[in-house]
Amino acid sequence: MCYQVLEVYSACRCLYYQHAVDRCAAYGRPGHGITVKTILVGYTCDHHSRGASGYADYSQVQYSDSGYHSSSRSSKSSGHHYR
Repeated sequence: MCYQVLEVYSACRCLYYQHAVDRCAAYGRPGHGITVKTILVGYTCDHHSRGASGYADYSQVQYSDSGYHSSSRSSKSSGHHYR
């Protein structure tokens, strides 16, 4: 079975990269298809991250802090050493 991998941005679905077809022995025969696998990469392309074409301006989105390790003290002052 032949495969082709497409990498697309997860939010806008624009094409990031189209890989070559990974051919099998039956490539080119009548009725033989190519299975396309789509992989999500990144968030938005340059065009959509600027807010063009009616998409939200994702570059300006503010996310709240999860609270995980958001202390203002550094690991050195607390006596903990993380590796």
